[in-house]
Amino acid sequence: MRNNWLWFMDLDGGSPYNCPMEPLTSYGLGGHLFSQISSLVDDSLYHCRSFSVSGSLAVEGAFNHISKIAGALLFLFSSGSSSNIRREITGNPQGSKPRGLKSCSQVRHITSSRQNFRGFHFSFRSKGKSAIPVIEKISSFLLKLLEAEKLQFYPMLSLAAALVPPFDDISSKVLTVPLENTDVMVQRQYCEVERQGCASLSFRDLNWRRHTVEPKTGIEFPNILDNILAGETNPRLTSEILVGTGSRTMKIIKIKSLKVYAFGFYVHPSTVCEKLGSKYASISVDELIKRREFYEDLLREDINMTIRLVVSCNGMKINTVRDAFEKSLRARLVKANPETDFNCIKTFGSYFTKDIPLPAGTTIDFRRTAEGQLITEIEGNQIGAVQSKDLCRAFFGMYIGDVPVSEQTKEDIGRNVASLITRCNVHEVIVSNVAVSTSTWERDALTKSIIFLEAQRSGKLPPTNRVPWRGDSALDDGKVANVDLVGGYYDAGDNVKYGLPMAFTVTTLSWAAIFYNSELKATGELENVRSAIRWGTDYFLKASSRRNRLYVQVGDPVQDHKCWVRPENMQTARTVLQIDENHPGTEIAAETAAAMAASSIVFRRVDRVYARRLLNKAKLLFQFAKAHKGTYDGECPFYCSFSGYNDELLWAATWMFMATKRSMYLDYIKYESISASVAEFSWDLKYAGAQILISKMYFEGEKSLEQFKNQADSFICSVLPESPYHQIYVSPGGMVYLRDGANTQYVTGTAFLFSVYSDLLATFNQKVTCGNQQFDSTRLMAFAKKQMDYLLGDNPEGRSYMVGFGVNPPTQAHHRGASVPKLAPNTEVNCGMSFVQWFAKNVPNPNELTGAILGGPDRYDNFDDKRWDSPKTEPCTYINSLAVGALAKLASHSV
Repeated sequence: MRNNWLWFMDLDGGSPYNCPMEPLTSYGLGGHLFSQISSLVDDSLYHCRSFSVSGSLAVEGAFNHISKIAGALLFLFSSGSSSNIRREITGNPQGSKPRGLKSCSQVRHITSSRQNFRGFHFSFRSKGKSAIPVIEKISSFLLKLLEAEKLQFYPMLSLAAALVPPFDDISSKVLTVPLENTDVMVQRQYCEVERQGCASLSFRDLNWRRHTVEPKTGIEFPNILDNILAGETNPRLTSEILVGTGSRTMKIIKIKSLKVYAFGFYVHPSTVCEKLGSKYASISVDELIKRREFYEDLLREDINMTIRLVVSCNGMKINTVRDAFEKSLRARLVKANPETDFNCIKTFGSYFTKDIPLPAGTTIDFRRTAEGQLITEIEGNQIGAVQSKDLCRAFFGMYIGDVPVSEQTKEDIGRNVASLITRCNVHEVIVSNVAVSTSTWERDALTKSIIFLEAQRSGKLPPTNRVPWRGDSALDDGKVANVDLVGGYYDAGDNVKYGLPMAFTVTTLSWAAIFYNSELKATGELENVRSAIRWGTDYFLKASSRRNRLYVQVGDPVQDHKCWVRPENMQTARTVLQIDENHPGTEIAAETAAAMAASSIVFRRVDRVYARRLLNKAKLLFQFAKAHKGTYDGECPFYCSFSGYNDELLWAATWMFMATKRSMYLDYIKYESISASVAEFSWDLKYAGAQILISKMYFEGEKSLEQFKNQADSFICSVLPESPYHQIYVSPGGMVYLRDGANTQYVTGTAFLFSVYSDLLATFNQKVTCGNQQFDSTRLMAFAKKQMDYLLGDNPEGRSYMVGFGVNPPTQAHHRGASVPKLAPNTEVNCGMSFVQWFAKNVPNPNELTGAILGGPDRYDNFDDKRWDSPKTEPCTYINSLAVGALAKLASHSV
């Protein structure tokens, strides 16, 4: 690329402009900076806008932290197909705004050679629509850069402002490419401008090598696997970098060698540093690549990796690929786990069907996720996924394990990964995800929280099951009542299916999928959430198959609690309970109606027939709940509804109106429902959730619903610690605490409602008034984040309360399936001895209950990770379903 210019100007002589911007401080930087950036963006950028950051944040010298942010913005607004773009970065000691901009074909990055500026301005003009894939990360990105003084010693391509032209095929990831991969020719000369004391640097030839060529086949591999602005918008990609290439050949008639495919090996730098940095960062590269344990750790640790294969010859058959992999994997799998059952290989091989063509140039990606899932994609389309850490290790062991495909490639991979590790402490991979629109921390928690719901599934599990130690269970449920009740969810650590908490789980999960649809889609979790919802709604369709009858429980909790056994091996009675016209249960009927109505909205765009079935069933259940009122106590003492059924009727009517827009349901809300001001949201008390949903209708113009909006405000005022109407106890560490026994349900419930209401306040420019104080959307979102951060590790114990996540997570979840080793299907368990064998042992569970948020600490932030302390260590589906929405919001928005 020719004639790309980077200008530097000395403006110490002063400036005629005097429009100072509000100074930014390090304490309020994130929110303020984000609000300024957000003000830049609209649908049609026909007018010049300005972006300003405080010069106090700039460091002396031309290539400073501010240039990185300016560069990120340049890529953002310069990318795309717009042909009429004008860009300029200017600044002066007073931090004032320029009066006007001259038409120019270059970017001017102006900085003082002797002093820092108080402000920089970024201006642009465009007649195209703006894309914002990096906006949400910019504030947190800058905060990290300001703390990274060591970053200057790492040769990053921070010359962001030099890359001026509107590169349609380049990503902001270019900011992370080391200079050794860049050919830059620098020439000092005087610039031709009408100002004195200016100087410039010209970059006459900037050649960033975006691809590496595999030498034997000539096939190119991208140096960075994720290129958002270039059009690769797969949300599952994780900005992995290329660390090695190679090729495979085969002999034809023992004479000629045929190049079959080339491959590239990618790793995610952040997880490499996280998992291996502390152990290996002080060891030299030459020494590290000789250590066998280094490669073993690469395979053993949960590091995101990808193998990209590119077919290099025509005539390749899909079954040839399958057979070759199966043969190689079988031996390696035995080595990885001598007790393997090979089912993972069968599942893996089943994805390679005969109808998939493999002409030369076909790209096949094999990706290992941090959760131990091996995902296969052909030409960007996923054809299958297998949940097996053993299979992941065996597969990638073909390339970096013993007897690899290529010893030379293994050494290259080792050397490049080792080189990356030695720099972990210097740059901390701070800029490796500039253009990623999600927070890795909350995104990982989101993914794992959904995996926990899969661990709670009852019935015949699908091939996509991601919990390797779970199997089919309760396949005869309902048989005693001559009805099919196979499926659904176990609510917690036992093996009973309760209708009320299961329906609440589905309703709140559907709410998250509706309200945070785009956020879940951005994280790649929307389909997993839909799958979790459908697992529940399929069961409810069975449970409500007979008119005016709803099956509400399967299993005898008293007998179940006398045996500590996995659901796959349970032999206790599977009693069936129901409600009908003579045995009403308004709470359960209304909650199930809410679940079906909410889920019908989720599936409306993807499966209209299924959505219609759900909505029709919701109508019948709501009518049944209204016509036959009465509290059902059959689930006592485990799920007794202490709040009565009026909250469920309001909750259900609200969801019915949202799903149908029919006035009859709105009239019920206005004239028939009973509402109340409350300070909690849970499986038993739904008022606050309904009131927040109804508040949206009020903000949209339905002013007759003001009562519900006021009650939603009352909920906020009752919870916020600084509110004069504060009622809820908050622990010394900052956690909402209501009562013993699964208290984290109130934490995740509060976080979810605060997140939703925060967005509503922001959308409609509203505030919550509590006496003489007002709270805006940012305060609500900050409180929601604080609650989730507490659960994920920011607490006095310094530990995570989500299994398999963060620092020092719990290992003794009160959970039968997780705490009992995998047994043969027909193994008979001695119930009396089961508590001695498994329940009472003070050892970690043999099976990781990934993503489960446990009951949590007491009111003083104390936690004892003991299986027998069920109020603190038992998980519940509704704790996680409430967390999904809050985490989806946090994962896609820097707060």
